[in-house]
Amino acid sequence: MIEWMQKHRKWLVITIWVSTIAFVGAGFVGWGAYKFGSSSNAVAKVGDIEISIKEFNQRYKNLYNYFNNMLKGNLDEEKAKKMGLQKEALNSLITEALYLNLAKELGLTVLDKEVEDKILSMKEFQRNGVFDKNLYFQILQNANIKPKDFEESLKKEILISKIKNALRPVLTKLEFNTFGASLFMADKLKYKVLDAKDINASIDEKGLKEFWQKHKNSYQTKPKYRLSIVWVEPKDFKITQKELEEFYQKNKIKFKDENGKIKKFEDAIDEVKEAFILKKTKKEALKKYILFKKGKIEAGEIKTLPLKNSYLPNNIMETISKKSEKSYLKPKLVNKKYVIIRLDKRIPSRPMSFIEAKELVKRDFIKFKKIQNLKEMAKKMYKDFDGNVTNYISRDDIDKLPPLTETEAGEFLNNLFVSNSKNGYIILETNKAVLYNIIDQKLIRKDKLDKNRDFIDENSLKVKNSLLNSKLLDDLQKRYEIKIYKGL
Repeated sequence: MIEWMQKHRKWLVITIWVSTIAFVGAGFVGWGAYKFGSSSNAVAKVGDIEISIKEFNQRYKNLYNYFNNMLKGNLDEEKAKKMGLQKEALNSLITEALYLNLAKELGLTVLDKEVEDKILSMKEFQRNGVFDKNLYFQILQNANIKPKDFEESLKKEILISKIKNALRPVLTKLEFNTFGASLFMADKLKYKVLDAKDINASIDEKGLKEFWQKHKNSYQTKPKYRLSIVWVEPKDFKITQKELEEFYQKNKIKFKDENGKIKKFEDAIDEVKEAFILKKTKKEALKKYILFKKGKIEAGEIKTLPLKNSYLPNNIMETISKKSEKSYLKPKLVNKKYVIIRLDKRIPSRPMSFIEAKELVKRDFIKFKKIQNLKEMAKKMYKDFDGNVTNYISRDDIDKLPPLTETEAGEFLNNLFVSNSKNGYIILETNKAVLYNIIDQKLIRKDKLDKNRDFIDENSLKVKNSLLNSKLLDDLQKRYEIKIYKGL
């Protein structure tokens, strides 16, 4: 995915239409355009602004292509409907329309010069740092976007950006101190770590079967592939010195010593011979591949293998897994010989019987019982226990809670500082329980707040901005009538 984005960066950037990532020409799978019951050729109307069917179809296509790429081409219309992509496309357009109505009411506009400056500043349309008009039209044409539509979308984007900038919140000193206190409150606490692996867990056949009944769909056999295989091994070809020398001259860059220097023919003779034999063996393998496909030779062996096995390399099995039944795999080199494969049958996974899954069930059941016992023990012990006592620590003191690792300490402290309980216990993802008792609290020192000012500013503004945007959208929905001409 990252490689695709880097390769198609120019097409990607210009197709990021307001609030939606658009992957134009990125493995698009066909779908039918939606038709709506409005005589005005609109999907919806928000205040004074209509959302056209064209806009909706473009937005939906953008979303569809984005998720289709994320799912490696496995998205279809049914899955898209379950994911709610149509609703997401319409909701994003309605949200934009709400902002545009407000901008219109406030008298905000976008000048043609602003759109022009925006386009001129986009590196995607520049050669050697200078805007190139021909490149601009070429990129839009390749992306199947009309300049008028692109410039109109930029105008909306600039206008929405203006309204958001006008409403961008500012953090007051009181809010900074309040957020800082919540983020960097210091606790002095007593704590004790319990580990599930140190706790006994008894199992019985009845409990094991009951656990399996509840979770049996989790125990599946691995998918397998029945393969017909032909091996082609090197043989004693008659090779002349002249043939080897000619082969060496054409391929000598492949024969290097440990310092990266090309070996002399005399020093590389054994490697040259081996490579030459493999080349001739590949030709033999390609001949047998054709004969195998025509049914003129039989498979040397039949194997039924899971995706990961010790018989064939992972890369070959991955290729096989993507092929259809009765298809052939061209000769591949494996351990200095070539293999030709036909995929005869896919054997899908199925639920295991209790007997088949018993050892796996036993492992998971013991783990489950230990965690259960860990929680019960923590619940009994947290009010009265002997443990380590810390100095005053804040949520970033992840190196001051032995024997917890820094990751475990970070998880514990993040949960501790959002808890309202003076004492209690916290279960960690590593199946440990940390009992705690807060002995004392104090506000963090001013120098600590100053040291983390950027962090507090950034996170506090994010929270405040999110709350304000949510409240603003609620108000805008009440202020401007929303008409949807067909439900999705």
